Amino acid sequence: MIPMVLFVTIFASLSLITSQPDTSATYDEKLQEGIEAFYNTEWEVAENLFQELMEEDEKDPQPHFFSSMMPFWEYFFIEQNEELADEFLNRSEKAVNLSEQKLDSSPDDTTMVLLLSGLHGYRSLVAAGESNYRVAIRSGMTGFSYTRKLLSLDTDRPDARIGRGMFYYMLGSVPSELKWATNIAGLKGDIEQGFEELKIAAESDSYVSNDAIMLLMYLYNKEERYEEALSYAEELTERLPKNIIFKFKKAEILEKIGNKDQARELFAEIAKSNHQRLSTLIKKSKEKAEQLTDLTQNY
Repeated sequence: MIPMVLFVTIFASLSLITSQPDTSATYDEKLQEGIEAFYNTEWEVAENLFQELMEEDEKDPQPHFFSSMMPFWEYFFIEQNEELADEFLNRSEKAVNLSEQKLDSSPDDTTMVLLLSGLHGYRSLVAAGESNYRVAIRSGMTGFSYTRKLLSLDTDRPDARIGRGMFYYMLGSVPSELKWATNIAGLKGDIEQGFEELKIAAESDSYVSNDAIMLLMYLYNKEERYEEALSYAEELTERLPKNIIFKFKKAEILEKIGNKDQARELFAEIAKSNHQRLSTLIKKSKEKAEQLTDLTQNY
C-alpha cells in the first residue's frame, strides 16, 4: 500500500501518537481525514478539520504543522511571493513553539525532534527563496541540530538523510558573497551532496521515500536538470493521482523538455478542477493550456 503522505518523515511518527490522554478515536480519525484531504489537495476540507482539531487540543502541534504546509506547498510549487512566505512562516511558528514545549517536557520525544527538524528545514528553504540567507542559515542550522539528534540514534536513517540533504543543498545554494558566513560557522556542504543524501532516502524501502522524491523533483527542476526532474514527477503522479499540484509540476517540466502535447493535456485536465484555495493554480493551468493550443495551431 502506497503511503498517503509525502512529508512522512514527520507524519509517520506523528501517526504513532495514539496513546496520549488528550486524544480520542474521534480526534485521531479527524486528523487522519484531514491529512488525507491535504495530500489529495482538497484543502478546504482539510483546513476546516485542522481548525476543529486546534480548538479541541490547543497543545497539539500536528494540525498546526499540516495547516502551515498549505501555504508552504503553494510557495514551494506554484508561486513564490512574499505573502505566501509570510503566511507559512507565521503558521509554522505556532507549530514550532508547541513542538518545543512538548520537547522541553519530554527531551527524549523523537517525534518532536522529527517535527522540529522538518519545520526548521522548510523554514530555511522559504527564507532562502526570499533571499534572506541569514535567516535561512540560522533556520537550517537549528533544523540540522535536531537532525544530528536523529543521526546519533541511527546514522543510516532515511529520514535523517532527508534533513541532511536539505541542509547540504541550502549551504550549496548560498551566494558566493555570503559564503564567509558559512565558513566562519564551520559549515560544510554542497548541492551534489544534498542530492546524494536525498537519492539514498528516495531509493530506500522506508516510508519516507516519497518525501525525498518530491524534494528531488523540485530541486532538479530548480537546477534546470529537467529529465531528472521528470522521472521523479512521474513517480509522484502515479502514487498520488488526485494531487493537482504534482500534475501541474509534471506539466511544466514536460513543456520545458519540449513535450508540449502531453503538457497541454495535463494543463487542460487541471483547468477543469474545482479547488477554491488553489484557484491560482487552476487559472495558470487554463492559461497554459490555451497558450500551448495556440502554439500548436499556429505551427
